[in-house]
Amino acid sequence: MEKTIERATFQELAQFLAEMNQSKQNHIGFCGEKALEIEQTLTEDFIDQDGNAAFFVARSETGEMTAAIGLDMDEETAEVWGPFNRSAAPEEQTRLWEACIQAYPEIKRFFFFINEENRAQQLFAEQLGARKTGEHLTLLMVKDQLQPIEEYVSKNFSQEDEMAFREIHDTEFPRTYYDASTILSRLNDEHILRIGKTEADGVIGYAYFEINREMKEATLEYIAIAPAARNRGFGTTLLREVLTDIFSFPEIESIQLCVDHQNDQANHVYVKAGFERKDVLYSYVLKSEK
Repeated sequence: MEKTIERATFQELAQFLAEMNQSKQNHIGFCGEKALEIEQTLTEDFIDQDGNAAFFVARSETGEMTAAIGLDMDEETAEVWGPFNRSAAPEEQTRLWEACIQAYPEIKRFFFFINEENRAQQLFAEQLGARKTGEHLTLLMVKDQLQPIEEYVSKNFSQEDEMAFREIHDTEFPRTYYDASTILSRLNDEHILRIGKTEADGVIGYAYFEINREMKEATLEYIAIAPAARNRGFGTTLLREVLTDIFSFPEIESIQLCVDHQNDQANHVYVKAGFERKDVLYSYVLKSEK
C-alpha cells in the first residue's frame, strides 16, 4: 500500500526531526537536535505565503511518520531540511521531493548540508544533480570548558576604529552575507563588535558575535586578524576574550561554530581555545532546470 504524503504539523514533526537528527547517519546540518528549538524554528521560518507549512511528511498505513522534507525559503533559494527517512525505501523521499518542487516552482536554487556519515542523503543529492561545494567542520564548546581571561587586548567598537575595521573585514570577507556597514548597523547590547588593539600595532583584528537570550544561543559570526599581526598569538587571545564575553551572559551554556574543514591553521586556533570537533558536513547546491 502506498504511503500518504501530506503537509506537516509542527509539534509532531519537531519530535520526529529531533530524534532523527541525533544520528550522524541521518543528520542534516541545517536542523537542530532539540525538539522545542526545532519547533520554534519551524513556526518562524517554514510557513509559506499562503499560510501553509513548507514541510511534507510521509505516513505509514498506521499513521506513523516515516519520512519528511522541508524548505526554508528566501525568494528564489531554499535550504533543504532533509530528506529524513526512517524507512529504507528511497522512493518515499523521491515522492516527498517531488511534492516540494511542485508546490514551490519559483525556487531556482536548493542548498543541502549533509553529515559526512549520512551517505543515503549524499547519494540522494548527487542523484538529483546537486554539486558538492565544500566541506565544513562544526566545533562545540560548553561553558565549563572555558578558561576565562582577566586582561583584554580587545575593547568594544568605537568610531575611531571604523576605518581599520572596514579594511580588515572587506579584505578577509569580500563576498559575505554581512558587509562592514551591515555589521555596524546591527550593533546593540546583544550584537557586539570587539576590536583587538595594541599600543605598538594599533588595530590588529576584530570579532563580531550575536547573543539571542530567548533562544539561549550565541553565534560568532566573524573573527579576523590583520595580515601584519598574524602568527603572534593574537588570534587565540582574541577568540578567548570573545568566548569569555559570550559566556558572561548567564543564558549561554554552549556555543557552536561552523568553519572550513580544510583550513587547518584556523581550526587549530579554535581547538587550542577549547573547542571540540563535533561533525563534518558536506554542502551541495542544486540549480533548478525550470
